[in-house]
Amino acid sequence: MRQNKGRRLAFLRDGIVLIAIFLLGILIAAKLDSDNMQRHAGTYYVIDGDTLALNGKRFRLLGIDAPELDQQCQRNGSDWPCGQAAKQALAGLVSAGLECRGNDTDRYQRLLVRCFMNGQDVAAEMVRRGLAVRTEYFLFSDEEREAKAGGLGLWAGVFEAPADWRKLRKTAEMDVPLSGFLAAVRHLVGWE
Repeated sequence: MRQNKGRRLAFLRDGIVLIAIFLLGILIAAKLDSDNMQRHAGTYYVIDGDTLALNGKRFRLLGIDAPELDQQCQRNGSDWPCGQAAKQALAGLVSAGLECRGNDTDRYQRLLVRCFMNGQDVAAEMVRRGLAVRTEYFLFSDEEREAKAGGLGLWAGVFEAPADWRKLRKTAEMDVPLSGFLAAVRHLVGWE
């Protein structure tokens, strides 16, 4: 009897050690991933509600999807140019001193970035204003909940999700980049 109890405790101890080593490995990988990020700062040109350009390079805001430039939404029974509104809102947030960082690219070779202006996450603000939807489980949930509750931007009326709108119109960009597992871990532990 005593021998079985000892085996169970040893098995439990070994399991805990294995889980701890696994979690430590994930944290180390996330930290190394964070250290390898490309950083870009300057005055960006706004392409649309989730895409920026700087020195001939394009950057895609990570974790959000904004309406396309020619996308129309419904508000108070009328069409309104939500794609243009998203671009204008992003242009209002972006000025000299914007810093963007990321290390992954999408299939169009755009660097997937998180951008900050005076410590404020630009993508989070786009979601908070209701002019973009979140695409990540861990990112911007609270901001989207606030926008919905306040009936802001897209949530003030009826809209088609940007990804669905693109698919129906068969535009070139058929998917939304996901940040990946390591980006989610970096976010959870506060390394972004």
